[in-house]
Amino acid sequence: MKTNTKRTKNTKKTIGALAAVAMVAACAPSMANAFDDVSASEVQDLRRQGSGTGTLSVQIHVEADSRRDNAADAEGFETDFEVKVFRSGQPVRDATVTVSAFEGPEWTLRHDDDGEYEREVRGYHRAYRVDVVAGDDKVEGVYLAGPAVHTFTAPTPGASVPGDQPVTVSWQAEGSADESWLEGEAFEKVRVDDTTTYTVRPEQLEREWDEVEENEFELTRINRMPINGAASGSEMIIRVKNEVEVRVEPSRS
Repeated sequence: MKTNTKRTKNTKKTIGALAAVAMVAACAPSMANAFDDVSASEVQDLRRQGSGTGTLSVQIHVEADSRRDNAADAEGFETDFEVKVFRSGQPVRDATVTVSAFEGPEWTLRHDDDGEYEREVRGYHRAYRVDVVAGDDKVEGVYLAGPAVHTFTAPTPGASVPGDQPVTVSWQAEGSADESWLEGEAFEKVRVDDTTTYTVRPEQLEREWDEVEENEFELTRINRMPINGAASGSEMIIRVKNEVEVRVEPSRS
């Protein structure tokens, strides 16, 4: 009788453990099929604001930065994910934050600091889904496509340009972006949403009268979207940065 009782207890424990696993699996976001209903033609315009309990404040920042001068493809970029999670003004340290990439892998972000979850990955997949679960509180199914990779058509990387003449900076990309900003060594960010060219004046160049100066022009294109099912002000932002460097010849002007 003791043996049967022991077996019964073990069986109950096993069933209980399996039930717990099943419950966790049922509550977890399904990331394997995150993009099953999204075609390649739809992905460039993908914007789904998600849903949730309305109790979490979530700021999602995705930033793709080129690893080389004027990178021309997605593999030439490195992408940083940073998700800040707060509840009633206090950082949430025990959330599970999952990111899934279109035609790519999925990642669980690491808790790096108070309420901040981060990860750095190689490449840029353009469209991402983000899910945040913290106990009974959650924000799920947030989808956003970022801008396409842009490249500079002028000037040529490493080109020498006169220090006393304007420099024309131009670029190209598929599709539009919510915002576009150009920045140089000697001038602050300039908004360039409705154009693909900008003329840098000589006084906007970092230059010397007796030596060559290297100047970098950086273009950042941005898509942003408010998040539903989260506290007011929650937002997802995707930034794509590319740069081109030139040599500015000495100038006495």
